[in-house]
Amino acid sequence: MQEQTLENNRVYALKLAETVDKFIINSSNTMHYSAAELAYDFENRNKLQEVANRLYLQGDTFSSVLIVDAEGNIMVNAPESLGEAGKKVLSIKGLENYNKHEPFISDPYVSPTGRKVIVISMPIYDGIGEFKGVLSGTIYLYDSNIFESILGEHPYENGSYVYVVDSQGKIIYHPNKARLGMDASTSEVVVQLLKEKHGGLIAVNAFDQPMLAGYSQSEATRWGIIVQTPYDEALSMVGQQVVSVFKIGLPFIIFSTIVVFLLASHIVRPLEKIAEISENSVKDQEMKKLKGIRAWYYEVYKIQEALIHSFSVLHGKVNTLKEETSIDSLTKLLNRHTFEKRVKVFSDQQKNYTLVMLDVDWFKAINDTYGHIAGDEVLQALASKLKESLQEDDLACRYGGEEFILVFTETTIEEAYERVESLRASVQQIISPEGKPLTFSAGIANYPLHGDELKDIIAKADEALYQAKENGRNRVEITNA
Repeated sequence: MQEQTLENNRVYALKLAETVDKFIINSSNTMHYSAAELAYDFENRNKLQEVANRLYLQGDTFSSVLIVDAEGNIMVNAPESLGEAGKKVLSIKGLENYNKHEPFISDPYVSPTGRKVIVISMPIYDGIGEFKGVLSGTIYLYDSNIFESILGEHPYENGSYVYVVDSQGKIIYHPNKARLGMDASTSEVVVQLLKEKHGGLIAVNAFDQPMLAGYSQSEATRWGIIVQTPYDEALSMVGQQVVSVFKIGLPFIIFSTIVVFLLASHIVRPLEKIAEISENSVKDQEMKKLKGIRAWYYEVYKIQEALIHSFSVLHGKVNTLKEETSIDSLTKLLNRHTFEKRVKVFSDQQKNYTLVMLDVDWFKAINDTYGHIAGDEVLQALASKLKESLQEDDLACRYGGEEFILVFTETTIEEAYERVESLRASVQQIISPEGKPLTFSAGIANYPLHGDELKDIIAKADEALYQAKENGRNRVEITNA
C-alpha cells in the first residue's frame, strides 16, 4: 500500500504538472496571436485597448493586461480602472520583463503593488521586423483562481492534498492559505524535487507528520507540484479492506465449517471400522508408512481445498452480479440506472458535459419485417460504434429500446456536434437487414448551459432529437433552449 500510494501520488503530480504546462502554453499562444494582430496597427489606441480588454476578459486567465511601447511607456491597460495608461514602467523587475524582445514567462516576484505575480509577455514586431513594444499578461498568484481551475479539488478523501512551490521553493499555492509565501526550500520533498524533477518519497511535513509524497516539476514554469498523503491514512486502508473482506466471508466460513465438520464425522466413522477390519491383512511395511502420516493433515488439506473452491465460486457470483446490475446485457453498454449515478457525480463536481440522445431511424420497421433477432444485431453493431467514439471519462448508455445516450465530458456543444457527425458517418458503414446504410437521429444539450438537473438536460436533448426526426432523420440537432 505504501509503494502504491507513492506511485499514485507521483503519477498524479506528473499529470498536474503537464496540465499546468498546457495552460501556460495555451496562454502564450493566445498572447502570440494577439501580438501578431497588433503588429500592423500599433499606433491605433482603440485597437490596443480592444485587444487588452479581450485578453483580460476571456477565460479568466489574466488578472491584468498591459501593452508597453519600446521605450517602456504603458500605452493601455485592462482593466481600465488600473489607471496605468500613460505612465512609465519604473520597477526594476518590470523593466527586466519588458526589455526582453522574445516570448517570456517570468518567475514569481512581488510587484510594486505588493502582489505576488508572474508575467507572460510577448514582443510585438511590425511587418519589417522592427520592435514596437510588448504585450504582457499578469497573473496575481494569491488572488487568481488559476490553481483552483487547473488543479481542482484533490480526488481523494484520505487527507491527501496538493501544494505548489516556485523555482526557489516558496509556496505559491496551498489549501491552507496561511502557508502562502512561506519558504519550503529546505523541505525534504522540495529539495528532492529540485534535484530530480519528479519522483516520490516518505517525508515529514511541517507538523512532524509522516507523509507519502509524489512530486513533479512543470517544464514551462519550473514550479513544483507536490501531492501528499498522510502515512497513517494510507495504511489504514489495508485494515479497512481486511475488515470488508472478513464481513463478506464470515457467514460463508461459518456455514462451510459446519458442513465440513458434519461430513468429516460421517467419513471418519466408517473409515475406522474399515481400518479395524483390514488391519491384519495390511503388510507391516505399509502400516508403518500409514502410521507415519499425521492423521489430521488430510482433513485440513481437504477443508482448505473446499474453502478455496467455495470462495472462487462466491467471488465469481459476486462479479457476475455486479456486472449484471450495471451493464445492459444486450449491448454491453451502461444501463440506465448506472448511467444516472455516474452523471450525478459529474453534476456534484460541477463538471461540464454535453449529452447526446440518439435513436436508430426506422428501427420498428426492421423489427417488424426481419424479427427481433435482426433488430438485436443492429443494436449491438451500433453499440460497438458508440464505444469506439468514447474518450476518457465519456459515457455510453442504452437508455431504452433503440434509444442511446452519450455523455462527452469537458466538451463544448460545437465539439460534441463534430464528434456525433463523425460517428453518424461511421455508423452508415453498417448495412441494415434492409440492405441500406444504418442511420440514426440525434439531439444535443449541454450542462449547465441548458439546465441544472440531468432530467432537464435529457428533456432538452430529447426535444432536439424529435426535431431531427421531424427534419427528415439521419441528422443531428442542437437544442434551441
